[in-house]
Amino acid sequence: MFKTGIIGLGTVSKTHRNALAQVENTALVAACDVKPEKGKTLPEGVHFYLDYEDMLENEDLDAVHICLPHYLHYEAALACAKHGVNVLCEKPSTMNSKQLAMMKKLEQDYDFKLAICLQNRFNPTFLKLQESIQSGIYGKLLGIKAVAIWSRTQSYYDEAPWRGLMAQAGGGCMINQAIHTLDQMQLLGGTIQSVKGQICNLSDMNIEVEDTAAAHITFENGVEGTFFGTITYTKNSSIELQAVCEKGIFTIKDYSLWYADKEEENEKTLLIKDRRLPGSKTYYGSSHVELIRDFYNRLDGKEGSWVTISEEGQVILLIEAIRRSSQEGRTLLWKEAVQHE
Repeated sequence: MFKTGIIGLGTVSKTHRNALAQVENTALVAACDVKPEKGKTLPEGVHFYLDYEDMLENEDLDAVHICLPHYLHYEAALACAKHGVNVLCEKPSTMNSKQLAMMKKLEQDYDFKLAICLQNRFNPTFLKLQESIQSGIYGKLLGIKAVAIWSRTQSYYDEAPWRGLMAQAGGGCMINQAIHTLDQMQLLGGTIQSVKGQICNLSDMNIEVEDTAAAHITFENGVEGTFFGTITYTKNSSIELQAVCEKGIFTIKDYSLWYADKEEENEKTLLIKDRRLPGSKTYYGSSHVELIRDFYNRLDGKEGSWVTISEEGQVILLIEAIRRSSQEGRTLLWKEAVQHE
């Protein structure tokens, strides 16, 4: 039985707590938040702390889930590393390539394991899509379309001002809302060759970070990728991920994977559906349970997997490349994006 702690009891921590309750070999024994009232939300018997250093000193923990604002991830991971406590960190692990290098170094310097929460990699629709493309049955992959159109208003940023600050969030719609979509896109496409991006603010919200981004991404294998993300819509629309192959088109939308033969593009066949979370947070995806179960199974020496810091680093570098391309007004070669890695 793995003894687990949580650092940060904000919105996403509830998803982690619900998932942990469904994972057989874990027990949530402690949690930490700077707001005392958060302790009242914990189940009976879970120890509450206001300082995670105190929690790490006083609890014999096997793993900690970091559910803090982006700019606090590294310091919390460092504290866990020093105590030899394994970490499952909410996305994004870091805000840029410089911090990414620092986070990677933790694994080299300390005896602990670090995994990143990119749960949509575990969605049945995405796993089936990957399997279908890799099978070669449908011919070569030609193109990928990734669309993330959500809604965030000024009240979202007023509620937690760090979200709108570049120094504390590391960006807006790309790193906060569309990171899963960009991650899935680069996983399907393979090694990136070049990136041409544009970021902007279409709304009049009082924020430093972008509310809209678009990019054209070319891959070394000839695949062409198009990405669009914004938080200026009136609602959280379903993510769309489309893969065009020589013999047909796969589309993930409305939590379902569809296939249409090249000759009959209007005749779509449903291949598989994702399980949906109840309530208003369905856009989180439903695969936290699978990701967290795999994390603890692998810690236990059983079959399982997790997203490493190096694997997650590819999407952090991609987001940074889109931003840099926009700022410099040019196509950025991937070798330029990773030269300081």
